[in-house]
Amino acid sequence: MEIQNAINVPKSTVAFWIKDIKLTEPQIQKLKNNRIASAKRNSQKRIFKIKKETEEIKFSSSKAVSQISKRELWLMGIILYWKAGNESNLKKGVQFSSSDPHLIKLFLRWLKEAGKIENEEIIFDILMGNGKKEKAKNAAKYWSQITNFPERNFNHIYFQKGKVLKTQFGILRIRVRASSMLARQIFGWIRGIQEFYR
Repeated sequence: MEIQNAINVPKSTVAFWIKDIKLTEPQIQKLKNNRIASAKRNSQKRIFKIKKETEEIKFSSSKAVSQISKRELWLMGIILYWKAGNESNLKKGVQFSSSDPHLIKLFLRWLKEAGKIENEEIIFDILMGNGKKEKAKNAAKYWSQITNFPERNFNHIYFQKGKVLKTQFGILRIRVRASSMLARQIFGWIRGIQEFYR
């Protein structure tokens, strides 16, 4: 390829010229190194291209969700609650647990807008893995920032013996005081969705 580029002749002509030339070990090694370097450059280019295309798709897709209506938010919250499997125990009232800050924010907004729940009715528990006591304060601060609730609201911290959690800030459990009636209502909404696609 270097010869072809230097003298600007067809590749077949260059191959004919050098077919009887024997390369030394250093020359062979240099060719191998050149091929490896070329393959690496091409691989990096492909990775960069794929990454760029992925980011462009994410950006354009996010723009498709410009507004969320009240009804859409209502349905999103029901499905989120349903997916978490919380509808099975109605006596405990409304509970939702997650380590994902985006899901926590979504559910809190849903409680306030769809469930008409006030801040004073919401209780937080932090579930930490084994050996995470030294990180409990950081977890309380983190979830306070995520939820915009005062840090004093996160003093219920429970350590699960023998359980290792991947997240350093634990799992946040949201509970709603005296919410068994709302839990029953959510269960009815879930049943309505189930009936829809039967």
